[in-house]
Amino acid sequence: MAAKAITIEIGYSLTKICEVDYKAKTHKIYKSFTVPNGAEVIHDGALTAPPEYVEVLRRALAANRVKTKQVVFTITSSKIASREVTIPFVKENRIADVVNANATDYFPVDLSQYQLAYTILGTVGETKNAQQYKLLVMAVPSALLTGYYELAKALKLEVAAIDYASNSIFQVVKEECAKGKHIVVKIDERSSLVMAVENSVLTFTRSVSYGFEEIMDTVMNTLCWGEVSSVEQAIRVLQRNDCIVPETEEASESEEGSKSAKDRAQEDVRDAVTPLINGITRVIDYYASRASGEGIERILITGAGADFKGMAEMLARETNMPVTVLKEAAGWNLMRNFKNECFSEYIACVGAAVSPLGFKQESEKRGKDKKAKKEGGGQGTNWAPLAYSVFGIGLVAAAALAAVPMIGYARLTKTNMELKSQAGSLEDIIPIYNEYVAVSNEHLMVDAMYTATESRNEELEEFLGELEDKLPANVNVVSFTSDPYEVTINMKVQTKDDVGAAVEQMRTFHSLVPEMVTVTSIVEEENEESGEHTVNFTVTAAYQAVGYEPEEETAEDAGETENGAAEDAAATNEADTAE
Repeated sequence: MAAKAITIEIGYSLTKICEVDYKAKTHKIYKSFTVPNGAEVIHDGALTAPPEYVEVLRRALAANRVKTKQVVFTITSSKIASREVTIPFVKENRIADVVNANATDYFPVDLSQYQLAYTILGTVGETKNAQQYKLLVMAVPSALLTGYYELAKALKLEVAAIDYASNSIFQVVKEECAKGKHIVVKIDERSSLVMAVENSVLTFTRSVSYGFEEIMDTVMNTLCWGEVSSVEQAIRVLQRNDCIVPETEEASESEEGSKSAKDRAQEDVRDAVTPLINGITRVIDYYASRASGEGIERILITGAGADFKGMAEMLARETNMPVTVLKEAAGWNLMRNFKNECFSEYIACVGAAVSPLGFKQESEKRGKDKKAKKEGGGQGTNWAPLAYSVFGIGLVAAAALAAVPMIGYARLTKTNMELKSQAGSLEDIIPIYNEYVAVSNEHLMVDAMYTATESRNEELEEFLGELEDKLPANVNVVSFTSDPYEVTINMKVQTKDDVGAAVEQMRTFHSLVPEMVTVTSIVEEENEESGEHTVNFTVTAAYQAVGYEPEEETAEDAGETENGAAEDAAATNEADTAE
């Protein structure tokens, strides 16, 4: 019979608890229940459990007749750093050694304050000799784990493992996402987790700093759906009522005075949902811009916020992709285990015991190492006589050489003490540096997302102003098309000289590449009735890169530009004469 474990995920308002099989090939959920926190006990993954909260958990475990003593916590925190790395294709039991040896390259921080864990994302390389492991390596501050060990001790439980929420969720959906690219979004109270799973491999994880707390507060502040006084009631109201309704054209055009109380309440809820939807959409767009090959097949949403009526429809509308609430997963009989409950609330709990990363406190790791050494040191050859002989020779040699390094040793000891004292005085900097690293990583992600969305079309109004200011007055713009890379303009003038003048002017636009301003067609027309002669021509021009700033033009450069335009005009006249 498989061993059981209690899995716990602690949120800001609710604590989710399950009793499941631990590291079993078949997945079985025995019990699941939710406990109100009563007070805020967690902040960005850091747990502070007051005695009142511990007593509430103890009573809940007793009331649900949970007697299992092993516990697995699954946590989410922006303080957990992660890196995708590749390492040589070594034996699996040597991967940890390679990761630890290169850890300072992955995380440029004081790693004595962190615990490392990794998960294998897959392998890269076509041939066996060229293969490498692709890993997701994570570093969690040791101080972040302390609160969970203290809670387990207060509940008289043994910590079997501490898992990262993205890995917990991945264990549930990896078979469901066995083919193609899938996005999995877990919507929680104050944050959401966006993951990409491709062919049963976790390839991307990002956190969004928006959740459903504002939506829940909006429902609690209105009487449209009755009096709602608790988090549990607000969640059930959002699951059972049409609180989240996408805005229709008819609704947007209706007068404010004609709206009912329910319409206004739904509008308030929609305003609260919008930042969450936009945050998720931006991360998905960022992933899609980086990913190659086939497109995203579907989006699966889970977490307590996924079961809100209308949430999937809102996200589908904004992303223009199929969105499904995760109700069942391959290899799991979730519908049977959660007949009367919403499974999405417990997804991280049920997956935490499958294959947890196993973050451990440093003291626990040292205890296990000592135990292993003690158990492995009881047998072997008696090398005592040889050891005594070598020791005697070494003692004589040491006595002869001791006087030489003694002075150097004293100097190094003094330096060592000074450095330790200096390190102690700088300990206050560590939290500041950790916060700096977290903010820097977030800034890099946001900057990359913004860069991916930049386009010259954002400056189209400025370009049109430049077109109006610099084109000769006798040039008539007939049509104009633009995309993020180039512009095509159809114009009408009186003579071919005017064509050359227009091209010459366009080559002075700072937003266009001068060498790529070309005339693609010229057609002469004459009105038989009025005798008016006109020349229709089309110019195609490539945009400069976004953010390009032109250098100051010298007199010599200006002369070359004028000569180039004159040569183009002359070439045009010669071609027409030849015709």
